[in-house]
Amino acid sequence: MGPIQIESGRPVPQADATRVDAHALERALKAAIAGEVRFDRVSRALYSTDASVYQIEPLGVVVARNRDDIITTVRLCHEFRCPLTLRGGGTSQAGQAVGGGVILDTSKHVNRLLDVDVERRTARVEPGIVLDELNSRLKPHNLRFAPDISTASRATLGGMMANNSAGARSVLYGITLHHVLEQQVVFADGSVAHLKDLTPPELDAACAENSIHGRGCRIVRDLAAAHAAEIDRRYPKLLRRVAGYNLNEFARTDQPFNLSRLMVGSEGTLGVVLEATVRLVPLPNAKAVMAIEFAELLEALEAAPLILRHGPSAVEVMDKFILDYTKQNAELQRKRQAFISGDPGALLCVEFYAENAAELPPRLRALEADLTSHGYGYRYFHALDLTAQAGIWSVREAGLGLSMAMKDDNKSLSFVEDTAVEPARLRDFIDRFLHIVRAHGTSAGVYAHASVGCLHVRPVVNLKTEAGVRTFESMANAVSDLVLEFGGALSGEHGDGLVRSPFMRKMFGPVLYDAFREIKRTFDPHGILNPGKIVDAPPLTANLRYGAAYRTHTPHTWFDYSAWGGMSGAVEMCSGLGVCRKTLDGTMCPSYMATREEAHSTRGRANTLRLAIAGRLQESGLGDEGVLEVLDLCLECRACKAECPVGVDVARFKSEFLADYWQRHGTPLRARALGHVHALSRWASRMPSVANALIGSRSVRSLNARLLGLHPDRPLPRWAPRTLRDRWGSESHSFRLEAEATSWLFNDTFTNYFHPEVGLAARDVLRAAGASVALADNVCCGRPLISQGLLKEARDLAARNTRILSSLVNPAEAGLHDLKIVFLEPSCLSAMREDVPALLRGEDQQRARRIADACVSFEEFIGSRVAGGHPLPLRSGPARVVLHGHCHQKSMGGVAAATALLAAIPDATVTDLDAGCCGMAGSFGYAREHFDVSRQIGERRLLPAARTLSQGDVLVAAGTSCRQQVADFTGVRALHPAELLQSLL
Repeated sequence: MGPIQIESGRPVPQADATRVDAHALERALKAAIAGEVRFDRVSRALYSTDASVYQIEPLGVVVARNRDDIITTVRLCHEFRCPLTLRGGGTSQAGQAVGGGVILDTSKHVNRLLDVDVERRTARVEPGIVLDELNSRLKPHNLRFAPDISTASRATLGGMMANNSAGARSVLYGITLHHVLEQQVVFADGSVAHLKDLTPPELDAACAENSIHGRGCRIVRDLAAAHAAEIDRRYPKLLRRVAGYNLNEFARTDQPFNLSRLMVGSEGTLGVVLEATVRLVPLPNAKAVMAIEFAELLEALEAAPLILRHGPSAVEVMDKFILDYTKQNAELQRKRQAFISGDPGALLCVEFYAENAAELPPRLRALEADLTSHGYGYRYFHALDLTAQAGIWSVREAGLGLSMAMKDDNKSLSFVEDTAVEPARLRDFIDRFLHIVRAHGTSAGVYAHASVGCLHVRPVVNLKTEAGVRTFESMANAVSDLVLEFGGALSGEHGDGLVRSPFMRKMFGPVLYDAFREIKRTFDPHGILNPGKIVDAPPLTANLRYGAAYRTHTPHTWFDYSAWGGMSGAVEMCSGLGVCRKTLDGTMCPSYMATREEAHSTRGRANTLRLAIAGRLQESGLGDEGVLEVLDLCLECRACKAECPVGVDVARFKSEFLADYWQRHGTPLRARALGHVHALSRWASRMPSVANALIGSRSVRSLNARLLGLHPDRPLPRWAPRTLRDRWGSESHSFRLEAEATSWLFNDTFTNYFHPEVGLAARDVLRAAGASVALADNVCCGRPLISQGLLKEARDLAARNTRILSSLVNPAEAGLHDLKIVFLEPSCLSAMREDVPALLRGEDQQRARRIADACVSFEEFIGSRVAGGHPLPLRSGPARVVLHGHCHQKSMGGVAAATALLAAIPDATVTDLDAGCCGMAGSFGYAREHFDVSRQIGERRLLPAARTLSQGDVLVAAGTSCRQQVADFTGVRALHPAELLQSLL
């Protein structure tokens, strides 16, 4: 069979979603697959965006359950001529994971590690497996998949193969292409092929096949041979080039023919991966990091070639733009202060691997001496222990999110952020690049991979204006010209997608562009596989998420969002990075960790709210049933506020939504009952034995299940025989303190009415630490009301507390100095520190902020007393103290104080579980519809840890709901830190 002729200049066919019978396709899919088929409005909205600037609403979503579902979905899309876009973590920054037809999600179920061959150092994986989860499974074998992208906590191997991803250590390990050995792929017609190295006879046999696989082998072989000279001329001679199709791999004569090399980087436009065999690498025996501070960015880039002569495994850069945003995130600021001094203009993070740890200090010293002798840098931080290194890398890996932490409509955007040049030319290239940015009247953040000349430059542009859209387009054109001038690559690791595909003809020339078209036409004759990517893309400014026509609505709110220009601006902070889809560490997002549903991630909820506020869900304002369903499993843990790089606070958004929803539809009895637990408890505490008998009776539990929707198997907490206030003594009623008074104990609802023993224990420990303490006459902090969306009542309580407590923290009024208000319950502390000031306005808000500054946790206060020369007289304690941090405690950075305080117990070892959320989350776990998810969240780590405590171990948890969850499902009694410390006085 002779060479295939190229039809020069002819666009490829593209399936048109508007011509598909969506209802018939939905019925066919539901009848044929085991997975989930979702064509509802909210599901389509959830999958309409990724981490790019684009938005395309699909016809529907398929969540595949197995490989047969994938094959069947491809076959049906072929029959219906419906576009099909694959999706893993949805972290693509170029728009690869959005499309107008069916979105096929492999991340929830098709995510298995099928096999590991330790001797050959290979693994077989399904496309939906997340990189971090794969590497955690490989760690016991001392192996890992080498490309280590910053989105590793949620990016899937399927997405990495489609994108040809790289990561920080590509200077050592190369890119994904170098680590994929074989693939099983389903082509556009539903046929399946095994792609692997072929011998010349095997290749000849494959080319003779009358199938997509056979025709594909033939066209790729012929095009590579016919255009070898043009490939050599037009493909950049760089490690980091992922643009276009990898036709250059088939012009080489030093490796076997393997079509998987074409599939990698093809962005799902040629076939769909069912499984892959990948190469693994051993974990390093020892490693070290040097953080080098520079006065300005160009000096740092100029130093990179010198550093590369020392053989590093990574050289990562962050400029001042990025570094300054670390100061806005409390956790990142804490980590930054551990290795950065002052305010550098740029930072280089240089990592070394070695066979043994003894080799590393001399290498760091040698590099520092070399840099010093050439006048590069001014401070050199050596990180030899793994904890210090982890802190440095966590700051670097937050670079993408930090670059987007702008609170107005000007955003640092991904569109020219993926260029790559030779490292020796990087300094001059970035100098010219930033000149283009300045010429367009704006600025940019710069970070990423100096080791391989691939920096992510993210200019600040307002895409909600016509001028901003023009700037976006003009700058993209200017940068593409600059890349060509420097012999660089427009796509260094993030791929082409919608944002760089329009430049493919310009970057590769008409001959190779037509060759790309012929490849696409051969593998996908009807254009169903991710059309519009790589070849024949829509215009650069089509399908923008915002655009000049976008209108931001400003709904009435109870909380103060003035820093973001209103609630819409706060919601729009979510750019789709998907950090909320991580599952191995941290707390965000507990419901996603349990369900693996996009709707139950912070991103999914923020996206849904954004579209609802903008009126794009075809419903009125915030009052949409679909939005209520999406927000329902938000536990209001506040983890997103702390762990999301841009601090998206879905808990607060949920409260606002509920307030609006109740106003439209009426407030249900359960919300009123649970929100007013302080008032119910005040009455119940008058006859606690009667109240407890009632709530424990079968009839009342049945009534609660019917009227309030409480789960009958969840016991309600019991009221104490006497309240904390009753037991405290006469001083609790007096605001008169002696001159040396140092603290007030905030009398929260659950300590007062349910667990007064915790308050009394705290009093004893506070006094043992030399602090005089009195019980404050506060009212409820309002947390239960906030959680239930009863924000008018919450604001009323906030105003009352502000009036009551303001005299304690205002020296001009009270004549007292340095008084602190001490909290035992973390959720009450977060309410007073964060929510109360945001609920109030004017002078009340200013007073509330002063009060917030005086509010501290019990652990923080005792820790400060101990540090100030008032050690606790503690005897030896349990051998091991297992600490479970409350979600709000973690969100405020309070776990470190608790760990340090408990570590002061003689002969005790403190273990921080890092168990995420307990699953109870205040009243969340009591609801009938939440019971199973609540338990599932707890079973992730906390409940198994409680069941397997060794004799003599003690489980400690500051949160009332955390202790209740443990007791309900394991029978283990967890202690408040105050109780444990009191027992050891």
